[in-house]
Amino acid sequence: MAYQFPFIESKKLKGVLSVLLMVILVFSTKNLQAQQEPDGEAMLTFSYPSLGQAYLNVVFFDNVPFLPLGEVLSMLYIGNERTSNGKGLQGVFPSKNDNWLIDPLLGMVTIKGNRETLPADKFYMGGMDIYLHPDYYSRIFGLNFLVNFNALSLSLTAEFPLPIDERQKREALRKKLQQSAANKDLSDAPLLHGRDRKLFAPGMLDYNLNYNYGDGSQNLGILLNAGMEFLGGDLQGLYSGTVQEGSLFSSFSGARWRYVLPGGLLPDKNAGMTGISVGQINTTGLNNSVDILGVGITNNPVIPRMKLDVFVIDGYTEPDSEVELLIGGQLVDFLRADDVGYYRFNAPISFGVVRLAIRIYTPQGEVKIEERQLQIPFTFLPKGFVTYNLQAGLAETSLDSLDKDLIGHADIAYGVTNALTVRAGVDNGAVFGKNMTYGVFGLSARIRQQYLLNVDVLPDRYYQASASVFYANNTSINAQFTEFVPESEFNLVGQVREANLNAFFPFKTFGRFSGFRITGERQWYESGFRTNYQTDFNTQIGRVVARVNYRARISGLKDIGTGIEPPNLYNAIGQFTASVTYTLKRDPSVPVFVRGMFFRGQYRYDTYNKTPISYNLMISQTLFKMGRLTMGYEMDAIREKGQFQLGFLYDFRGLRTSTQFSASRNNYSAQQAITGSLGIDPSGYILPDNRDQVTRSGVAVRLFIDANENGVFDPGEVVVPAKAVRLDRSANMLLGSDGILRITQLQAYWKYQMEVDIHALPNPNLAPKVKRFTFVAEPNRYRSIDIPLYQTGIIEGYVVVDHNNKEEGLGGLRLILEKLNDSEPLQLLRTFTDGGFYVFGLMPGKYRLYADPKQLEFMNVASEPGILEFEIKALADGDYLENLNFKLRYKKE
Repeated sequence: MAYQFPFIESKKLKGVLSVLLMVILVFSTKNLQAQQEPDGEAMLTFSYPSLGQAYLNVVFFDNVPFLPLGEVLSMLYIGNERTSNGKGLQGVFPSKNDNWLIDPLLGMVTIKGNRETLPADKFYMGGMDIYLHPDYYSRIFGLNFLVNFNALSLSLTAEFPLPIDERQKREALRKKLQQSAANKDLSDAPLLHGRDRKLFAPGMLDYNLNYNYGDGSQNLGILLNAGMEFLGGDLQGLYSGTVQEGSLFSSFSGARWRYVLPGGLLPDKNAGMTGISVGQINTTGLNNSVDILGVGITNNPVIPRMKLDVFVIDGYTEPDSEVELLIGGQLVDFLRADDVGYYRFNAPISFGVVRLAIRIYTPQGEVKIEERQLQIPFTFLPKGFVTYNLQAGLAETSLDSLDKDLIGHADIAYGVTNALTVRAGVDNGAVFGKNMTYGVFGLSARIRQQYLLNVDVLPDRYYQASASVFYANNTSINAQFTEFVPESEFNLVGQVREANLNAFFPFKTFGRFSGFRITGERQWYESGFRTNYQTDFNTQIGRVVARVNYRARISGLKDIGTGIEPPNLYNAIGQFTASVTYTLKRDPSVPVFVRGMFFRGQYRYDTYNKTPISYNLMISQTLFKMGRLTMGYEMDAIREKGQFQLGFLYDFRGLRTSTQFSASRNNYSAQQAITGSLGIDPSGYILPDNRDQVTRSGVAVRLFIDANENGVFDPGEVVVPAKAVRLDRSANMLLGSDGILRITQLQAYWKYQMEVDIHALPNPNLAPKVKRFTFVAEPNRYRSIDIPLYQTGIIEGYVVVDHNNKEEGLGGLRLILEKLNDSEPLQLLRTFTDGGFYVFGLMPGKYRLYADPKQLEFMNVASEPGILEFEIKALADGDYLENLNFKLRYKKE
C-alpha cells in the first residue's frame, strides 16, 4: 500500500516518511498480536423491537462486555465501509455531517468529526470482527447496551432513530401495500384453478324488504335479485313487487344471460369476441342508450383494462439510496440506486386518476418525495386495439311492453396511439328520432400526459367538446361546451348551446388542507339565457370541519307568449349555506357513551329575499360496534314548521336493518328496511351476508393434511380450521364450524392471487407444497379450493476450518439461506460452538445456502463449496436433509 505526501517535494524525504509509516504499522500489528486476551466469551440473546431476537457473541474484560462492531452495525443497518488498511471501519451517523472512524491498527477514533486516540484497552481484535468497549457505542452512535448476566441477554436503547427502525417500517408498509395492490404481478403464481363452467349451479339471491307507514297508509316493497350459472354463462334477473291495500303489483326487469368467452378474461389482449348477451340489455351509446329485449355481441373484456401505457420515470439521487415507486398510494416497484445514483422505473399507466409518487430514502436517512398526477378515462384504448359493440332487438317502452319495430346499434373504437382513441357508431330505429338512422363520431386525446380533450359529434343531435387537467397538488380544472341541434330528440326545451367550467384549488390554512371550488354554467335558449354558478370553501381547524357554499342563478328567460319579463330577470336568485361538523375523540379520557360522537349543524339563507330558509342539527353515534344511531331536528324558517328525525342502522353478520322515524306538528311516518343476501356453496351450506352478492363471486377454502400425499382430499383426512390465506385484493372471510374458510365479495371472472399464511396455521410445522397461486372467481356462485398441507423440512450440517490439515468446528459464523424463485426474505443462521447448525420449519421447495461473504473476507478464507443447493420435498412426515457441510480454507498471502 503506497501513501502519498503531496505537500512534500523531496522524493527522498517522501521515501523516509513512507518507511517510518510502515514501521509504525508493523509495530502496531505486533501490539495487536500481543494484545490481552479476554476474561471470557459468551453468546447473548440480543433483543430489539425492529430486529426481534438474535444471537450476539461478546467478549468480557473485568465484566465489561465488548461487542463486535461489524456485526452490530450490520444488524442495525448502520452504513459503514472499511478503512484503507482494511482493519477499521468508518461512516456517517447519526446525521450526514457526523463522520466517524474506528481504526484499531492506527489507534485512532473519530467522533462527530473530532479525532482522538483509541486506547488499547478499549478494543479487542478477534478473528472475525473488532470488539469495542460499550462507551464508544454510546459516544459515537448513541447506542446504550445493557447486559443481564443471569439471563445471558442483551438489550438496547437508542438516542437517535436507527436505520433498522426506519427500514422495518418501510418493509412492513411495502409488504402491506404489495399484498393489497390490485395490479400485483401474477407471473410467479401458477394458475391452479382456472374457469370451471357449469351447466347449472345455484348461486346468489339479494333481497330488500321495505315497509312504510304514514298518514294512515301503509305499503310493503319487495326487491329480489337472483343470479346463478347456467349453460356455462351467468344468468340473473330482478323482481320488484309492492303490496298495497291487499293487492300485489309485480314486475320483472334486467333478466339476461351472458356467455363470456376466454378472451374476456384477458384484458391485455385484443380478442376477436369476448361475450354474448341475450335478454333485457341496453345499447352502449353515450346519452342515446335505450333498453331493448334482444342480443348483444362485444369484444370488450369483462375484466376492466388496468394498464394503458408504460411511462418511464428515471432520475438521479444519492448512490445506494432506496427508491420506491407508488401508484395511487400503492407500492408497485422498488429498487436501489446504482453507484452513480441513477434509478429507472417503467411505470404502468392505468385507467382512472393515477397519482405517481417517487419516494427516496438516502443512506443518511433523508426522505425525498416527488409527485405527479394523471387522469386516464376508460374511453382510451391501447395503441392498435380495436373494440366493438353490436346490439339488436325490440325497444322496451315500459316495464311490460315492447315496441314492434326492430332497432339496432353498432359502435367501434380504435387506439391510434396510447394518447389518441377515435370512435364511430350508428343508431337505427324510430326510438332514436324521426330520421331513423343517426351517426356517432368521437375522439379522446391526451396531451402532454395530463391534459385531456374529448370530442363527441352526433350529427342532427348535438356536438360536444370537453377538456380537463389534474395537477399533483390536487388542483383540477374541467371545461365543457355543447352545441345543440334545434328540434332534436336531445333538445326538447329549445336549448341552443351550453358551457360550463369547474375548478378546484387546494391550499393550507393553519397547517390544514383546505379547498376552494368554483363552478359556472351558462345555458343559451331561443328565448334568452340562464346562468348558474356556485362557490364552495371548506377547511379544518382542529377537529372542526367547516364548509361555506353560495349558489345562485341569473335568469334571462322571457315569457314568449306574453313578452312579459319576470320580476327577477337579470337578478341573482341565490342561497347561502354554512355547515360545521365536529367529532369527539375516541380517547379513554372521553366518556364511553359519547366517545366518537359526530355533530353537524347547518344554516341556509335566501340572499334574494334576505331571509333564513332553515336550520338543522344532527347527532350521530356508533352503538354496539356495528350500529349507528342518528338524531336530527330541522326547522323550516319559511313555513315555521319543525321536523324531528330518528334513525338506527345495524349491520348483523347476515343482514342489515334500517329504521327511520320522522315527526312534525301534524303528521309522522315510519320506515323499516331489511336488506341482505344469501349464497349457496358447493357443499350446500347457505351463506347469509349483509351486502349484495349477485354479479359477484365467492370461494370455499379447505385446508387439510394430505396423509397419502396424493394432493386430493380423501375421506378421513384431517381438515385444518384456520383463517390462514391472504388475497391480493380486499374480500370478506368467515371461518365456518366445519373448518372451511369461506371468502365473499369477490369480483366475478377476475383472477385472484391466494397466498397461504403459514404463520396463521395452528401447527407451525405445516406448510403447503405451493404457497402462492391464482384462481378465477366464478360468476354468481361459489367454488371450492382444496389446499393440501404437509410437514415442513429440517436441515443440518457443520462448518469447519482447515488449520494445517486439521479440521476444527467454527462457531459464530453467519450462514445465509434463501429460497430459489421466491420473494421470501433471506434467513440468517449462526453456527454453534462446535460449528454445527440446523434449521426446521422449511417449506417445500428449492433452496440455496452459503456463508456470509463479509465474514469470509474479514477472515481471509474461502468456502468449499461456495454455495449449496438442495430441495425440501412435500412429504406427509416431513423431509430431513443432513450433512450440508462447509469447509473453510485460508487464502494464501
